[in-house]
Amino acid sequence: MDVATNPSAFDKDFGYLLPFLDKVAAAAAELPEGPAREELTRLMAEEKVRWQRARELLRGAPGTAAQSGAAPRALARASADEVHETAPSPSGLTVGSLKSVGSVNPPRRR
Repeated sequence: MDVATNPSAFDKDFGYLLPFLDKVAAAAAELPEGPAREELTRLMAEEKVRWQRARELLRGAPGTAAQSGAAPRALARASADEVHETAPSPSGLTVGSLKSVGSVNPPRRR
């Protein structure tokens, strides 16, 4: 039975992932720097919402298509009293070789 026909195939993984995200969020609350604490708390809340939605979709929930031309908006519950709205973020994808990334002197072409 493959993943497409067995939505519970990921239950064990989600059983580890969601508590891990909670653990990181709890650690974020202990960070001394306010902006870092707020950013990590927000990131973890957003990730948890995304992964919970992925789990719902794997279990057969209907997908929602974004309207053409409209940027999708994400809401994440950071706490019972606070809702953070996030702007779309860049994907972080790169094009080309990463071999020279971080090197002081990139190789010269001959």
